[in-house]
Amino acid sequence: MKRSPTTRPPTQTARPRYAVVAQALIEDILSGRYPVGATLPTEQNLCKQFDISRHTTREAIRRLQALGLVTRRAGVGTIVQADRIAQRYVQVGDTVSDLYQYAQDMALNALEVSDIEADDATAALQGCAPGQAWARLQGLRGMDPDSLPMALTDVYVARAFRGVLGDIDGSGLPIWSLIEARYGVSPTEVRQQITATILGRDEAAKLHATQGEPALRITRHYLSDPIGTYEVAINLYPAGRFSYSNTLRTDPAATLS
Repeated sequence: MKRSPTTRPPTQTARPRYAVVAQALIEDILSGRYPVGATLPTEQNLCKQFDISRHTTREAIRRLQALGLVTRRAGVGTIVQADRIAQRYVQVGDTVSDLYQYAQDMALNALEVSDIEADDATAALQGCAPGQAWARLQGLRGMDPDSLPMALTDVYVARAFRGVLGDIDGSGLPIWSLIEARYGVSPTEVRQQITATILGRDEAAKLHATQGEPALRITRHYLSDPIGTYEVAINLYPAGRFSYSNTLRTDPAATLS
């Protein structure tokens, strides 16, 4: 399948600078350059080493903290507390393009693909009329086929774009990107909702988790003018296997009331 230039995944240099720096430090820790108990270079030294701002340095360290690799101690510095990453995934990003990295890191393995007609509950979820035709895919996402799955994923795609569901395995691309490549439809808006929930019996069994365990549900609606919603993706993460990190910046020109 040939992708158009507009759907090519971003290169490594397109990733946020703090994510690139964090990855370099992660590799240093995992390789033993900074063993457990060692102190990472100071913020000032990291700024010089990577030619970055102090803000970028702090964002990189925050990612290492989220992975459980380091801890910060007042008056001491940043201490390495683990040389292995806990079995969880930390999604860091502020733009739609960052979802490419997520798709590459968290491979989707399809369990079931079916055609459905939206009942009242599904229609409410997708913002469509009851009876509208959709294709549904359920699968598991994970970083390693031999480790615990990170998420149970349900994806609803408008029936007109059903063909992309056969292109998922091994693509390393988000489904919305596959739709863009095959059908020329791009998302003009992505709406994301994050909610807390608990795992049901069937969900827990598929995720090798415990029924009633807390979980995080992230629902994304992909919209395009003038189609409206054409894809809905729901990812269910058991507690401790996933965290979401982003940065909110203030607008200096805005006035506070």
